[in-house]
Amino acid sequence: MKQINQIFFKGLIVVLPITLTFYLLFWASVKVESLFKSSLQWILGKELYIPGLGIAVTLILVFLVGLLVSNFITARLFNWITDTLEKVPLIKVIYNPLKDLMALIPGRSSSKNKLQRVVMVPLEGLGVEVMGLVTREDLEEIPDKNLITVYVPLSYMLGGLTVFVDRNKVKKVDMAVDQALKLSVTAWIKAPETERK
Repeated sequence: MKQINQIFFKGLIVVLPITLTFYLLFWASVKVESLFKSSLQWILGKELYIPGLGIAVTLILVFLVGLLVSNFITARLFNWITDTLEKVPLIKVIYNPLKDLMALIPGRSSSKNKLQRVVMVPLEGLGVEVMGLVTREDLEEIPDKNLITVYVPLSYMLGGLTVFVDRNKVKKVDMAVDQALKLSVTAWIKAPETERK
């Protein structure tokens, strides 16, 4: 019976991540498709509409917005729009944290992102350390100029903590930001590439 259970759980370990991945991709695709489906069916007619056009239109629109934001003239318009959104009372509560969260995405060429580095932060009195990302080193809002902010992601995308730490107490880790995020999100149970081959 014990061997049957082991075989079952080995199968579950393989099947569950694959199934959930494809389910989430399918769910996201359906949601994105539904954004433009009715509009495209109205413009093209139901007989000319091909499933997947909504996703294609969404990707093209996102790319076009990226082009417009890269242009000097239209970038000023988008900056004005985002500055306005940051001031509207109810909208700013949702918009500002989402905008700041996007700054954590590795590979973005923003000035905030250049400050990001992976560090170990000691938990005083516990004798353990946590891994995090330095998000700001210039805290003009706080009188203590020696403090920096470190974002500590929690496992399985359950949020994270922002901690204020003395810059002299953190240890730099020679690791890419995206790799640190991946390992933190999976609670460091991700197998090394050599083990999976």
